[in-house]
Amino acid sequence: MILVTGATGTTGLEAVRALVGRGAALRALARDPKKATALALPGVEVVAGDFGDADSLRRALSGVTHVLLLSPPVPDLHLLEKRFLDLAREERVVHVVMLSAVGAGPSVPHRFGRWHGISEKNLEASGIAWTHLRPNFFMQNLLGQVDAVRAGMLCVPAGTGKAPFVDCRDIGAVAAACLVEAGHRGKTYEVSGPAAIGYDEIAATLSRVLARPVSYLDVSAEAARKAMTDAGMPAWLADALGELNEQMKLGRFAAVSSAVRDVTGREPRSFEQFVRDHATSFA
Repeated sequence: MILVTGATGTTGLEAVRALVGRGAALRALARDPKKATALALPGVEVVAGDFGDADSLRRALSGVTHVLLLSPPVPDLHLLEKRFLDLAREERVVHVVMLSAVGAGPSVPHRFGRWHGISEKNLEASGIAWTHLRPNFFMQNLLGQVDAVRAGMLCVPAGTGKAPFVDCRDIGAVAAACLVEAGHRGKTYEVSGPAAIGYDEIAATLSRVLARPVSYLDVSAEAARKAMTDAGMPAWLADALGELNEQMKLGRFAAVSSAVRDVTGREPRSFEQFVRDHATSFA
């Protein structure tokens, strides 16, 4: 039995779909199962659970042998995951595939990377077999900027930095393979798309596929932070995203990996394919 936490999120849902396609026995964690309509898939048992509610996690973990651990992006992420791992060990889970982050490490200069890096070490010390997945920037994050794309202007403080953006469908496929196939325990996979691209190339691809002009404006970090907080984003999250943009700007996330091909046997989706698949969302 496999448990997927964060199953209603973009990557979690893709992992669930990939596991369903493999015929896996599957349990999906959701805060409110009645609202988790996207998880109404053949063979998926949707269970109520919250990282802040230990009893709900124990119930969800009962009889589970494998876990895909995806956690909400919160400042105490590593603490929530540590408590979850303690419960997983008590329930005799044998393998945890952890969704970490590009550049993760306990002492890296960006907080998401530090928190995930601490969680990786906690999992390794838990006695549970582990696999770490470190995806690069999600292509699907661009869907959060559809208004900007429709207005014809992407404003990001990333300079000429590049990153191999990866489709969450490919991340989900890698996660599913690691859970149901042998040979992935004790491994760390840097999960990337097929090529490192900058926001100028992203804007050019959007322009070409959507047949309307989209430009990239390299705004200042301060202007980007103000726009995010003015829109209601918590200050800590705006700062965390600013740190990631700065790392991209410095070229720290530009390495391309072969993980998708190595694990799934097929090439990762290109950014152009992603835009074509989601053209109606950007329209």
